[in-house]
Amino acid sequence: MPDLLHDPFVQSSILPLLVGLLAVGLLHGLARPLAAAGVAATFLIVFVLVVGLPALPPPSSMGKLFWASAAGLLIGVAADLAGVTGRTAGIGLAAWLAAALLWIALPALDSIPALVTLLLLIAAGGWIALAPAAPRGEGERGSATGGAAVLLALALAVGGTALIGSSASIAQMALALAAAAGGFLLWNWPVERHGWGAAGRAASGIAVLLAGVLALFTQTQAAVLLLVLPALFADRLRRRLPLPETGAGRAAATAIVTAAAVLPALAAIGAAYALSGGEASPY
Repeated sequence: MPDLLHDPFVQSSILPLLVGLLAVGLLHGLARPLAAAGVAATFLIVFVLVVGLPALPPPSSMGKLFWASAAGLLIGVAADLAGVTGRTAGIGLAAWLAAALLWIALPALDSIPALVTLLLLIAAGGWIALAPAAPRGEGERGSATGGAAVLLALALAVGGTALIGSSASIAQMALALAAAAGGFLLWNWPVERHGWGAAGRAASGIAVLLAGVLALFTQTQAAVLLLVLPALFADRLRRRLPLPETGAGRAAATAIVTAAAVLPALAAIGAAYALSGGEASPY
């Protein structure tokens, strides 16, 4: 069993999926609004198990990523427990993401391309944090499906691109985040049980932080991640599908939205593979 837990495939797929399923269930039992916090909590748990607990203050970008992610989780949990929603919660998360990205990126801001990359990441993070909620009268319909599908797509794109670019630690953690999002989606299929909330948006923000580390501190063709941006509209697609509000209709909507979000991620991974000359990663 110990040898199995050290297998990179297990660390980036089976382990986070199982931990995610357990964390979402336990946190839902403690307080219903906290279910989505299980995704980011799973990421942090797997990070410690795979990479180790970073020093504080952290000397590396990956260490900063961990502590910034922990701060985002705390902000999301606090907002959900306090019942802070809408633009107020979004502004807080956007400020956290911008500050975290700047903290991580500072050592690499030595060129115009690096500055442009940072601004693009901040813009993407701001969209995720401030994305409009469901229209009045629709409540939380589709919020869990759409939010988790967006996170799944972002994490898959970052993980796949990093894997092709031989950035093993980033690939493992991004794919672990994708697996944790998959665990949350399983809890919400065929019927949605949990909301996404501020903790869910914080988990999506972690994918943006991972993209920042990949783009600014590796030689990977991270520009291909621009191809995944259409996935950010998956949450809006869920609310516009002309499907009946029945069990079968909601189950079909979840599957459609998840597939629609993942397609741009696959396009980004395919572009990264093409730019690598079709060479397989040693990992």
